[in-house]
Amino acid sequence: MIHRGAVVIYRCKVSVWLLAFATNGVLVASFVNQPIVAEDYSDAATVGHRASDEAILAAFDRISKGNSVDEIVINDQLRTEWFQSLDSHWQERDREWQTASLLRLVSLRKAGKLAAQTTAKGRPIDQAVLAIAEIASRSVVDRFRCSTDELLCDSHLRDELQREASGISPTVDPYDVRKAVLRLRKTRRLQPELVLRVAEWDRTIEVMSLEELDDALKVPGKISSEAGVYLFRDASGYLYIGEAIDLQARLKQHLHESDRLSLRKHLQSVAQGSVSIELHSFGKKSPANQLSVRRAYESELIRTREPRMNVRP
Repeated sequence: MIHRGAVVIYRCKVSVWLLAFATNGVLVASFVNQPIVAEDYSDAATVGHRASDEAILAAFDRISKGNSVDEIVINDQLRTEWFQSLDSHWQERDREWQTASLLRLVSLRKAGKLAAQTTAKGRPIDQAVLAIAEIASRSVVDRFRCSTDELLCDSHLRDELQREASGISPTVDPYDVRKAVLRLRKTRRLQPELVLRVAEWDRTIEVMSLEELDDALKVPGKISSEAGVYLFRDASGYLYIGEAIDLQARLKQHLHESDRLSLRKHLQSVAQGSVSIELHSFGKKSPANQLSVRRAYESELIRTREPRMNVRP
């Protein structure tokens, strides 16, 4: 009996036997006629926990039809076709195998290993989605500490990306969001925020609507009274970024009578549900409890995300 858990090892052995006994007609015929490989083995040879480079490149050549690797990564139909060409049992593979194989395709493209030329063009970028995509992608990258490639190749992170984007604009198209993320990366709008990565911040990130925040502030202890940084945002981009030694008290001030005149006027005029707040709250041992460190964190967010109201009225 063949156990599926031993597929990789046994498949390699079968291949060796076929080559070793190629001059013996009886033996070759005996092995070839066995239905084991077709029924019990994946279509793609495996290296570690992903498909082999040869299988990855061959699958790309078969289904690309002039499309780029980026299109295969972000287009659901092309992505499915590539996985199906790579391994007819790909849906039985775990998330790690799928992600690693797709990331390897991206790496091979960056290394110039693809023979097929890119001639097809995907749907044009919806410029209105760029701000939504930036907010959504930064939120996911912050929480999961992943790269942009991982964000787009990992099915779980892609779902998180769309969840964040839909929270900002419920009707936004998933393809448009992913396409916009690629554009932002290529124009260096998604540069890593180094100050966020050089320390263990002991932080919790939450996102809620303006209305949800207002309700939460009425419940004692629902919003942290520890140090934190907060980001007001809507579908047009980041509105205002600030820091506080007491996150709860500062947010109450903003919601009821903000000392930032432009922000106050905007919050008073927007439609319900159109503004959301991203809260970065820090634990008691976080370096962000020091004002100078917390302001460095805030300043880096302001520099990279360019909130339009971070100027005193």
